Amino acid sequence: MNAAGKGRGGKRLLTAVAVAALLLAATSYASPWWRLYQLQGAVAQRDAARVAAFVDFPALRASVKAQVVASMEETAQPGAARDNPFAAFGKAMALAVIDPVVDAAVSPAGVLAMLEAGELRVARHSGRNAGHDAEPAADAGRREARYALSYRSWNRVAIAREDRVGGAFILHRHGPWSWKLGGIELPRRP
Repeated sequence: MNAAGKGRGGKRLLTAVAVAALLLAATSYASPWWRLYQLQGAVAQRDAARVAAFVDFPALRASVKAQVVASMEETAQPGAARDNPFAAFGKAMALAVIDPVVDAAVSPAGVLAMLEAGELRVARHSGRNAGHDAEPAADAGRREARYALSYRSWNRVAIAREDRVGGAFILHRHGPWSWKLGGIELPRRP
């Protein structure tokens, strides 16, 4: 074999490696859109178990609790806790109520309802209707939420309604091609 033959083989190998690396990077970059497609399919079929497979519930609960507490503190009067001992007591009571409310809302059925509506909300949980909280009141006239996806970092993407109403769902990377819903961004108050 001559030197030219070795050079061509090396170039082919280098080209093949470069194409493979480019293909791996492109599929990894596109993987959140695939997860969004899978989530939309599960929501369209109202399959809470399938939606649950795409959710990191401990991370999502922590995110929701942090957002609710931050929202609550944002609406509190500045210095109220210093000036009024009942304000501190009220805050402690509110924090005690947040945990069970968030735990009830961040369930497979609750996440399905939020994704279906395209809105982030924490609804009150009632024991008598526990299994049916995710059921919409009326199907007639309801439009399917359309989502847009944007990278926040290599390991974090936001899924928001195309009309930018209702906050955003945050996906976290779990490996090169897998993503899980693990956070939210509540909508900003006007």
